[in-house]
Amino acid sequence: MPLSEPTPDTDPYYECLDCDRRITEAVDDRLCPDCGGYLEDLTVPR
Repeated sequence: MPLSEPTPDTDPYYECLDCDRRITEAVDDRLCPDCGGYLEDLTVPR
């Protein structure tokens, strides 16, 4: 199945690079609420 490109109106979807938790709520500081690790926005194409 081909990967689809996210659309600009897609809600943010983050994954913590330390504990792998995924969250959908917006965060201002991009830090995981569980472990304090950096959150990567998965809706941004790489």
